[in-house]
Parts: sequence; structure tokens; C-alpha cells
Amino acid sequence: MFDFFKKRRREGVTREPFPDAWLGYVRGNVSHFAVLSEAERAQLLDDLRIFRAEKSWEGAGGLTLTDEITVTISTLACLLTLGLPERDDYFRGVSTIIVYPAGYRVTETRLANPVGVLETGHSWRLGEAWRGGPVILSWADARAGGRGTAEGSNVVLHEFAHKLDMEDGNAEGTPVLYSDAQYDEWHRVMSRAYDRLRGRLWWKYRGMDGDLVLDPYGATDAAEFFAVATEAFFERPRALRRRWRDLYAVLKDYYRQDPAARVIGYLRRMHHSERPHWFGE
Repeated sequence: MFDFFKKRRREGVTREPFPDAWLGYVRGNVSHFAVLSEAERAQLLDDLRIFRAEKSWEGAGGLTLTDEITVTISTLACLLTLGLPERDDYFRGVSTIIVYPAGYRVTETRLANPVGVLETGHSWRLGEAWRGGPVILSWADARAGGRGTAEGSNVVLHEFAHKLDMEDGNAEGTPVLYSDAQYDEWHRVMSRAYDRLRGRLWWKYRGMDGDLVLDPYGATDAAEFFAVATEAFFERPRALRRRWRDLYAVLKDYYRQDPAARVIGYLRRMHHSERPHWFGE
């Protein structure tokens, strides 16, 4: 009975014509939209409306929420699930999205030394994903990531990748996969890639390595590695496929999307002068 009413409610959400202003926000703030097929665009526009309608939105730090903010963030979150089976049922653990105007300061307690002494301090953040709780985002950074002006980072993709990781209740760098064989391949490739990133940081910090493609923050732990790898998969797909081929392959199998092929096909179709500022390297 619940599924029946949910389906009816969602059909009502997507039945109305898509607002012209919202389409302007998607085109202006989500550079990935340009490289999608017509079918993918239509699906994404439906998905984002359902997502936006079913979440609770809160402005923080003096931010007044607007349609531009909620539509942009919804589009980027739904980009992750565009190829996933039963895509409308992902992010069940996200009931609330809290948006600050920019980076925000939090107070945290942490270990000051190995003997267990605690200290309280402050840190600046661009986003957070709480297990069983909200997603918190900086609007300035969400917009920059969506427009492709954040040097390959995308805070919305990063934090919602954490939420996909948490679908089984854990945050360990492994989302819910489709088969035992896929779990085996995932752990083999991700573990090797994580160790490779950690090893290359030694050379990077000594000026002896070039572009890592992956944000060094991914070397923090397995959960952050998955979130960082997801950012690179969508934001720098050609570079990731070129330099981290096995990693790209397992992410392609999981997300059931091929961003590198999308970008290449798009660039072949478009004249140079018509290309957007984002190339999805």
C-alpha cells in the first residue's frame, strides 16, 4: 500500500511540465548535463524533481534557500544514481539537506596525543555526510563544483558518494554491489589503488610526481578514497581512465555510467567554439 501511494505521489511530481527557470539552473550550474544523451537528460530531470520534493531542506548561516540551490544540488545528487537499478530508492537515509552560504566552522573534540588526552578546537568544512543524519553542504562550493570551476572537486558528489557508501549501515568505502564476484573485484582493485595513492603521495610531496588525478585527501581512509574516486570519475573521467584504468573500470561497473565515453562523444559532435568551459578531462 505504501509503495502504491509513493508511486502515485511521484507520478504527480513528474507529470507537470518542467519549469523553464529550473532548466536554466540545470544548464547553467550542472556542466555534466551538456554531455548526457536526450534520454539521460529526461530521466535526470524527473529524478531531481522527486529527490527535491522528498527531502527536507534547511538554510544555515544566514542562507535563504532558493529554487536554484535546491534544484542544482538535487541534480548533482541524482547524477550519481542515473545508471543505478531502482534509482529512486537510493538516498533513503538522507531526510534533510542543510546548506550554508560557503565553508562553515565547526567545533570538534579530538585526541591531542596517543595517551588519550582530548582537546576542543575548530575546523572549516565544505560539507559533511552524517551516518543516519543529514548532508551538509557549502552552496558556494556546490555551485563551483557543478559548474566545473573547482579544479576537479565536487562537494555534492563527494558527500552523496558517502551516503551511497552508507547504504548498508557502514562507511567503509564499499557501497552495496550486485554480486559476490563484484565484491571480490571491488576489494582487489580499490585496495590496490588506495595503496598506490598513498605510495605516490610520498613522491608528490617531494616534487617528483605529476598529476595524481585523485585528491590526496583520498589517502585518509577507504571511505574517503571512494568519495574522492567518485569525484574524479565524474569530474575528470578521461584522466582517471588513462592513469587509473582498473579503478575507472570498477566505478563504471558500479555506477553503470561511462563519463569518459560521454565526454569524448560530445566533443566529437561539437565545434570547438561551442564547447563549454568544462571538458571532463
